[in-house]
Formats: sequence, structure tokens, C-alpha cells
Amino acid sequence: MKKPHLVVEIENPSDVHQGKYKILNLKVKNKRSAGILKFSNQTATQVRVYLTFKDFASKTDLFTTIARWNTTREPLTPDYKTVDVGLALTNQREVISPDEEPSLSVAIKKSGEIECYAFNNESYLQQADFANPKWKISDDKVIVIAKVQTAEVENIEASFLLINKAVLNQFSISKYKE
Repeated sequence: MKKPHLVVEIENPSDVHQGKYKILNLKVKNKRSAGILKFSNQTATQVRVYLTFKDFASKTDLFTTIARWNTTREPLTPDYKTVDVGLALTNQREVISPDEEPSLSVAIKKSGEIECYAFNNESYLQQADFANPKWKISDDKVIVIAKVQTAEVENIEASFLLINKAVLNQFSISKYKE
């Protein structure tokens, strides 16, 4: 059976509100095979990514969120003044064709703050600053496990290290190996 060849990689961060916030991003890439293997290229459908945040020292789970695809509409009303609660509480799925690599949000940090927060559609319900208290990260390092599920393939995982430094330009994500 043909299956998509998905990998999770680091994407460039997003600066929001003229550098007042920084959002760390990942991307899910559907690698295209070439040559004789090109017949095996397959589109990934119903793609959803779960992000599990783990304590760095103990490796215990802190919480799990469903990632927000950056290619989907922000859950705001057309006038961008209020949150569309229906969209905020909907966890979209993505379709990824071979060679496509849509990005997803991982965490957000406000300039001058110690804490950062996991970020997804529900973060928009915290209109003032996107800081959902149940997804608060105070530690300077946490492990992020990205688990990709699709209609064709289950349980593709990649591990990352989120560095939560007080200075916004040092807030980063990198590959992690135990």
C-alpha cells in the first residue's frame, strides 16, 4: 500500500505584533520520491498533530495540545475584533500533497515575560495576550513530542527541545535526542 512519507522539521519562528510576541513553529513535510519510486508518492489526508510537552528533568508529561495549522484561518470574526468561538474550538485537519510542508504553531512568548505558553486555536480565547493558563511553561527547557496522525499513517513522532529564555531572541526550538 502506498503511504505518504512524512517528517516533522523545525520551521522559522513568527514575529507577531511588530516583534512584541514570538511564535515557535514546526512543519510537517511530505517528502516526494523520485525516479522509479515516484509511483509511491501519496497525499496525506486528515492530518492532525498532537504536541506533548514534557518536563525536561523528569520526562513526565505536563500536557498535550492539538497543534494549530498556520495555513488555516485564524479563529477571528471577519472584522478581526472578536474571537469566533466555533473556530477557536475546532481542531482543523490538513491535507498534505507530496512536496508540501505546512507549518504549525508550538509556543508563544511575549517580550519581557519569563513564561511562554503552548499555542493553538484555543489560545485566541485569551484575547489579551494568547496566554492560556493551562498551557503555561515556566521552566527554561521542556521536551516537545510532535505526534502526527493521518488517515494513511499513524504515529509518526519527532522530539524537540523548547528553550524558554527570558530574552525573546533566545526563545527557540531544536531537535532533541535522548
